[in-house]
Amino acid sequence: MDRRLRVLWQIVWLVFIVSCKSVKKPYNYKRFPDSYAEVKQEYDNYYHLTGCQSGATIASIGAGNGITEIQISCFNEGIRWYLQEIDSTRLYQFEEVLKYHESVVGSPINANFNLVLGTEDTTHLPNGVFDRVLMLNVFHEIESRRGIMTEIHQLLNENGVLVIMERMGNIEGEIHGDCKYPKLVEDSFLQEMREYGYALDKQQLGEEMSNLMFYSFVSEK
Repeated sequence: MDRRLRVLWQIVWLVFIVSCKSVKKPYNYKRFPDSYAEVKQEYDNYYHLTGCQSGATIASIGAGNGITEIQISCFNEGIRWYLQEIDSTRLYQFEEVLKYHESVVGSPINANFNLVLGTEDTTHLPNGVFDRVLMLNVFHEIESRRGIMTEIHQLLNENGVLVIMERMGNIEGEIHGDCKYPKLVEDSFLQEMREYGYALDKQQLGEEMSNLMFYSFVSEK
């Protein structure tokens, strides 16, 4: 009986340790792929909808450790990236994430990566150089958005496009299960973007189950 109790206690302790480790993961933690096929599936399912193209100059605001941008670069060569993040600990993980993906792909990833530490008030990105600015699952987390959204107009070049990816809510008051921020609702979100001076260029459904949407905007002339 004592042996059974010891085994049970060991199992409970192991579950507790695993649970504690999972809590420490960032809320936007993304599992590393085990194979090139998984990277390609992720790109084919979702991230091709960002419209990133080989040779472009692209900024990603709130890029975290750069995992998504690295995966996009596996299928679009020669992108000049500016990975912007306000959490320096996430940026410090970038080199490890890049090396891991190069080992999975089996070759160096052909892209130029620039890491940029911003703040809640400014991106610290250069003006007028970007073909595309990405905000992937980050817009809903910015509590004071007007300043950043006004700044992005200056970041884009003459033909530049802003791409926002979000899991949209169906009604006001829905909450994201991971970060606990309120979900955006499309009508009010698009109205907010118009107030910031953006015109909707394209909207595409990435995944029906989670209502994952990709929106492309241009600056209104």
